Amino acid sequence: MAGIGWISVASCIVVFAAAQNCPDKDDNLKKWSEDSTWNGKGAPKQGDDLVIESGDFFLLDTSPPPLGSITVESGGKLVVADGMDIKLSVTYILIRGEMHVGAEDCKFTGKLHITLRGDFGQYEVDEFGEKFIGVASGGVLEVHGEYRLPWTKLTSNVRATEYISNVKNVDILQNNQDNTELAGDEDLDESEDSKDDDSKDSEDDDSDDENSTSKWNSMASRNIRALVIYIFNEKTGIMETATQLVNTKNAKNFGKNVEKAKQILDAIPAGRIVGIALKRRFRVEKVDPSGLFDMMEKWAYGSVDKSSLKFRDYKFHGAWVMIKKQGDDSTTQELLLNDDGKKVRIAELYHAENGIKFGVRSWVHTIKRNQCYSRGKSSLEEFSIPVLNLVDDVSTWLPGNQVVILSTDFDWKQREFGTIVACPNCQKNQVKVNVEPQFDHFGEVYKNVDMRGEVALVNRNILIEGEPTSDGKQMGGHIKFLEGFKTVQVNNVELLRMGQQTSLGHYPLHFHMCGDVDNREKPSLLSGNSIRNSFARCITVHGSHGVQVKNNFCLNTLGHGYFLEDGGEKRTVLEGNLGAGQKRATLIPSDKIPTTFWITNPQTYVRDNVAAGSEGHGFWFIYPNEPIDASAGKGMMALNEAKHTAIFEFNNNVAHSNQKSGLFIDDILTKGGFISSSNNYEPWNDPKDPNSGPKMVTINRLTAYKNMKENAWINGGYIKVTQSSFSDSVIGLTFKRSSPQEQFLENSVFVGDSPNVGSPSSIVQKGGWKSWGRSVPVDFADQPRQGFVFYHGPVYVSDTWFGDFADTENYRSGALGFQRDNEGHSSPLSSAKGIKFAFSDPSEGNRVFDGNATDAGFSDSDGDIIGIFRDTDGSVYKSGSQIVKDMPFHFTPRCAQRTNWKMMACEDTFGQIRASWRQDKGIAPTISVYRNDLPENPIEADGKKKAPFLTILGGAYSYLTKLNGKIPPNVQFNALGFTKTKTARIGLCVPRDATIIVKFLNLSAQKTVWVKGTSVDSLDKLESSTTFTDYFLDSEVGVVFFKPMHVREYSSTDITDCLDGKCPAVSVQITGGDSTDSDCVSRAYPKYQQESSDASIDPDTTELSSTDLYPPSEWGAGSTRQ
Repeated sequence: MAGIGWISVASCIVVFAAAQNCPDKDDNLKKWSEDSTWNGKGAPKQGDDLVIESGDFFLLDTSPPPLGSITVESGGKLVVADGMDIKLSVTYILIRGEMHVGAEDCKFTGKLHITLRGDFGQYEVDEFGEKFIGVASGGVLEVHGEYRLPWTKLTSNVRATEYISNVKNVDILQNNQDNTELAGDEDLDESEDSKDDDSKDSEDDDSDDENSTSKWNSMASRNIRALVIYIFNEKTGIMETATQLVNTKNAKNFGKNVEKAKQILDAIPAGRIVGIALKRRFRVEKVDPSGLFDMMEKWAYGSVDKSSLKFRDYKFHGAWVMIKKQGDDSTTQELLLNDDGKKVRIAELYHAENGIKFGVRSWVHTIKRNQCYSRGKSSLEEFSIPVLNLVDDVSTWLPGNQVVILSTDFDWKQREFGTIVACPNCQKNQVKVNVEPQFDHFGEVYKNVDMRGEVALVNRNILIEGEPTSDGKQMGGHIKFLEGFKTVQVNNVELLRMGQQTSLGHYPLHFHMCGDVDNREKPSLLSGNSIRNSFARCITVHGSHGVQVKNNFCLNTLGHGYFLEDGGEKRTVLEGNLGAGQKRATLIPSDKIPTTFWITNPQTYVRDNVAAGSEGHGFWFIYPNEPIDASAGKGMMALNEAKHTAIFEFNNNVAHSNQKSGLFIDDILTKGGFISSSNNYEPWNDPKDPNSGPKMVTINRLTAYKNMKENAWINGGYIKVTQSSFSDSVIGLTFKRSSPQEQFLENSVFVGDSPNVGSPSSIVQKGGWKSWGRSVPVDFADQPRQGFVFYHGPVYVSDTWFGDFADTENYRSGALGFQRDNEGHSSPLSSAKGIKFAFSDPSEGNRVFDGNATDAGFSDSDGDIIGIFRDTDGSVYKSGSQIVKDMPFHFTPRCAQRTNWKMMACEDTFGQIRASWRQDKGIAPTISVYRNDLPENPIEADGKKKAPFLTILGGAYSYLTKLNGKIPPNVQFNALGFTKTKTARIGLCVPRDATIIVKFLNLSAQKTVWVKGTSVDSLDKLESSTTFTDYFLDSEVGVVFFKPMHVREYSSTDITDCLDGKCPAVSVQITGGDSTDSDCVSRAYPKYQQESSDASIDPDTTELSSTDLYPPSEWGAGSTRQ
């Protein structure tokens, strides 16, 4: 549509620098409102397209009629005049020149409302599409709204409203029984794909029978179409009457109905509080409403002037309410909502008196009209219009502004909208809000876990919104910046109904393939904006480097919220942003797991942000192997550079109320937005040099609570989580490892069940509804709670505090635990030291708990059996003991059984063997492992998972393995945690008539070198041998024995499973013979059976006392906002 401008204003103006910093004070600007600006052609009319040519400088100082488009060409300028209330409606604004609304040091103080219009497919502008504000190469866009604090936190709890009376429709006998629609009405999903169900309407329920009260006071009352009246006692707040006032069912008797309504109104005692609401719709076209209007105007306002009563202007689908104190016309309030473009209209008013809030509501769905309702309610003012105590100075928040209190529970939808009201006695960090909370909102820092709910300001003095489409498509407006722009700064702007699900690349705020943007005179900055009800994302950074995204508020989006797109986006700053309400969408495959902060490049600074609830994760770090899609092949990142790059910064971030994880670091992003599992994250000092050594990634001061699946899942190596806080989730933190690096946790805090009880859950289970004493994650309600979870490892946990891990009648709890349903591996070197517990074990909680197949969510997989960690300093049980699964295979006389843990603490050193072989067709799938002193208690391991099993090191115990089926040509054994002296003898059943070659990995060689072993002639010689290549073959029994050993011992600085990066490894090669002759157990025992200990194990129920009731002040994240 280039060149479609209807007018071009010639200009010979010599441009001088503005005398002031405020852009609208430039003397070269021509006022839109003055005729002389348009050279006698007149100002643009409705539907006109305007092109501002080079040298044309326009000052928008009036509200023009709805225009077509505005194009600002290079050298042209459009400036919005300050101090005015201006509305601008366009299809798009294309900026090749400059557009200014205020300046960085001269904030815009007026009101500006820009509406972007249009339906899908009406036109197409190259690179921008439809319904946009676009900044092309050379363009400047500076929008600086008046500063408003974007968000803050509570400093005290907010209680849910307890109603005195609360009646939906007219069913007064159901007082306080049906409050389902009260929560979240103000943020209904405008993308809802609803069918018009008007066909379900029936006029048969609109009775005008004067004896029909009993009918209206029934569940059938939801079908009435009438004005409903609610009458309250002004002193007690109790509702005395809820009934139909008048309807439009019968035109013939409508006059009589109006007279009856007048009698009802006139009979109300003086002082009573009266609310009237429209329930569903009022068919004024079927009757003559003039008598009704006059009667109600006289009752409400004291006289009939044909103009005071707003209800006179009622239109189909309108919502209407009125409230007043009987006998006092000065108290009358009335609200009518007609054509506002919304699917749902909510008209609500309240009157406050005697410390009581009286409210009336009309709720109209313009499509699903059988869901419409009216409601009358009363409550104590201190709870329904509370004064919020907040962290920050909120003096920039003004009466009439809308705020939202975000959830502090598992369900992010427990966010609640309210309107600020005047509060002369409030302090600068207080604000009074008409919010009528339906849920409790936590406002405390508990045991160094900051669970204070966020409160955000919705409104700004600049509003940019996408007009709803006429065809119902999910297509809002969008703002897009292209490569080569000169300046982009959008600050303190409210954006509503932006983003488009109709096609890719159209988001509320979007840097698109701009390359480096931190080399400008001014930073490329998006700050202080409020973005809500977006059809696609909030802020997108795509193929652009150095973008600053600070202190924004993002609420209610389809798909991801803050979105780094292709994995090439470098040096992005995400600072002080708040997001919530990311919902599943289909724009790209990953939108099925919508995430508030979607981060695809580790070269990102992430600090002071809050992810306050989504249908997916809070923060998701997921990298492609190299940039994908539009960013592919542009040299932004080398192949595999991302997975070897340490995260630039992660500091003081909060994640709560997400349906999956608060923080999730895992998976790989692939072409088209698809996801593959396991990130293999292994950061190096030089991401392109594997020999440069590991580089530490520090997750500092993460606060995560009330995330449904887990608070945090971190996959990758050389990651340290420090000074972090976790609370109220099924799992606090899980470390997974897919690279050969270690992980660390230190100076952190874990809380099981905190005083942040939330809204008690009721869940349908077998046998009916089950009520819980607190909120629980619905999908995991009865599963055990775990604080820190050991998984692959090695993981080193130090100086960490645990509290509130007591069993309940519904689920078990444990401060330390292991990955549930684990088919993977666990390192025998993982350890814990400096651990503090705020409870006695077992009377007040469990220091350790690991479930089995009898516990919900757990199993007896290979990985479950080998769960282990070392108690280095005795802070868990006893110094040097290893915590292992409670089973005979692991038992020694030096073990103590803790039945409440379902684990044992053993003063032995354990290692781990992993056996592997090719899983060809017909080959044995599993291996059985026998401890030679307890052959009657073998375990079985799966070859597909490298068949792991624990071994007791030191020579006192030995093991025999057999494949359960046809034996393969080669079986390899890798030994973790083995040293030169701490080893164990391993045997493998082999065919008696086969040729056996045993090879050993040469651990002293620089490269991978296998050396052929030496056969010794007796088992005793093997036992006494210190040569790693020795083995013993017993062809009569059909077994080969060997001792995996390293060349040295562990030192105090060694932290890896495999010393010097190499584990002892033994390869047994089988040639010829009967491959089905793989079971030597009956021949090996009793020949090689060792004497078992007669020691029995008695459960140790010794009370382990609490160590510290409160964590040290420097442990955990503590207060996240000062």
